[in-house]
Amino acid sequence: MPNSTRLDIQRRRLYALKRAPALRHTSNTILLQLLDKGVEVSWEKDTVLCEEGQEPAGFFLLLDGELDVRRGGEPLLTLRPDTPLGVEALLGGRCTVTARAVSASTGLFFPYDKVWDLVHAHAGLRQDLGHVELGAPRREDLLEYAEVVAFESDLRDAPLSTLIELAAKSITHDFGDRVLLLRSAAGGEGTVSRGADGVFRATMPEPAPGAPARVEAERLHRLAREHGVHYIFLDGCAVDAALLGKTVRLVPGPAHARPPLTPGYRVLPTVVIDPGLPPRGAVLSGQPQEAGTAVDTRVLPACWLRVGLKRLARLTVDDRPLDAVELTDAELDALARWARALTHRRVGLALSGGGVWGFYHVYILRWLVGRGVPIDFVSGASMGSLVGAYFCGSALDGRSGLEGLLRLEERAVNRQLSLAAAAAMVTSYSLERFVEKDLGDTSLEELSIRFLPVATDLTSGDCVALERGPVALGVRASGSAPGVFAPTVVGAARYVDGAFTSMVPANVLLSAGADIIFSSNIFPFGVRPTAHAHRTMLGRFLSGLNPMARALDLVASGVLLLHRSGDAESLLADVGYDIQSAELPLRTAMDFTRARDILDRAEADGALAAKLEELRQHWCLLKTRAGSGKPRSGGRQAA
Repeated sequence: MPNSTRLDIQRRRLYALKRAPALRHTSNTILLQLLDKGVEVSWEKDTVLCEEGQEPAGFFLLLDGELDVRRGGEPLLTLRPDTPLGVEALLGGRCTVTARAVSASTGLFFPYDKVWDLVHAHAGLRQDLGHVELGAPRREDLLEYAEVVAFESDLRDAPLSTLIELAAKSITHDFGDRVLLLRSAAGGEGTVSRGADGVFRATMPEPAPGAPARVEAERLHRLAREHGVHYIFLDGCAVDAALLGKTVRLVPGPAHARPPLTPGYRVLPTVVIDPGLPPRGAVLSGQPQEAGTAVDTRVLPACWLRVGLKRLARLTVDDRPLDAVELTDAELDALARWARALTHRRVGLALSGGGVWGFYHVYILRWLVGRGVPIDFVSGASMGSLVGAYFCGSALDGRSGLEGLLRLEERAVNRQLSLAAAAAMVTSYSLERFVEKDLGDTSLEELSIRFLPVATDLTSGDCVALERGPVALGVRASGSAPGVFAPTVVGAARYVDGAFTSMVPANVLLSAGADIIFSSNIFPFGVRPTAHAHRTMLGRFLSGLNPMARALDLVASGVLLLHRSGDAESLLADVGYDIQSAELPLRTAMDFTRARDILDRAEADGALAAKLEELRQHWCLLKTRAGSGKPRSGGRQAA
């Protein structure tokens, strides 16, 4: 399938770029845009790609072949495929090594000018590269630019100016980034002042009554340089399309999450969800992963903003700090999520299947919430979907989601989950009813944390990331283990367990817009005991005929296959945890009364603790990459 091939190639190249130290903590969203700048090239044997001491024309990503890399004429290393070369040299202004093709090779070439165009357009990328040792002229060049963000609304009577103010406050408060808010106003003087909330503001003079003030590139660069801002938000002002980093467009619902493009700029759709009128009633459906094309970086993955616009329209917003504005916990949580989307700092978790072993996921979610690591996306297969549903379905309107996880734990220990699983052998409706009893008729489209359960559609062979419809029905479809539980039939689709096509659905999160991805493969594989060595040929023959031994071989092989497929998908994650073998994991998996035993095992797992700490450090680096202020919390709520 050509589209699937293109998607796989894009993902492989994305994670190859992260091998460059300067890009290690750059968000996935920005790296995908950097990939668009690459040009496919080939080199004959003995071609010199770059020479030590010379000014670089760009940097490279080796795709096939080998490169001999030398410094001072001495061999330094042999470069293998999927390795970047020259990123630091591009920033420093001089090549530090000489690279020569050992054999006919192919790669991507990223020209100097195109890379720096992207650097200038994205504050996050400038902040990442600002940690690299640069010469004074190059560092000054970085400081001259800020990411310019325009705002539009497809909603009537939306308080756009209020929302822009709140977005600027949230970014400043949560991350310490410096934001300049430019407004068009009659008699505006263009003088910049800094409010008590840390946001810089200036009013630009209107050329005519009601007309937007037009800001020239030279003035934007001067303002960025003088005040050291990372972002310039436009409220009623206009600039040339070439200067825009992106346009944020408010859209009225999930059906508009992929709006048509306006030529000349990227758009970040912001889906506004009214908590009082949540979108419900949609048929269960989603995006087939195998049929998807490579991610289109012109329309950025949408952000969900769960707020009541009528209340915000009545709110008085001035230059007071964010904590002094009369906002509810739900509104603060929604604004924190929007701030992470605007600045490319969204975090996603991919949760595997595994029966009761899924309580490892419960421990992981509790750990992250307790340490203030935000969660913007959860994708899950089978048991991972059940855990994700209870977390995301109860993390509404400023709540942490921990209440839902506790409820799931109690129902598992009290055998209610085991009874629902047993009844699913007759009809998987029992799983749907189990979830619906606790989460009601909540829909996937209304959740604050994007929840994407995956299921396998046997009528097409696709792995489907479910995006619309009831949460309970989505969990039912994702957990319908074939041969054990009844399938979930929705229209023409015949859904079975998502683990059979995506055990650890990390790839789903990339398309959804996650900038950091953590994968959790918690279904342990079982190993068979060493076979008894029969001395006679007849004994070996009869041993091979043993039907019980064959059945156990089949079970062990199936579990190992699921686990290894999860390992392969976990390679797409920035940080991944992989549980090791356990005795009789499949039999243990169906004993949900052991939920607390699994939680205790997860707490004592040193390998898991190390991976969680690695994720927390990764988040902290992404959160504080500006280095220009002292960010406080990542929002009112950790999740």
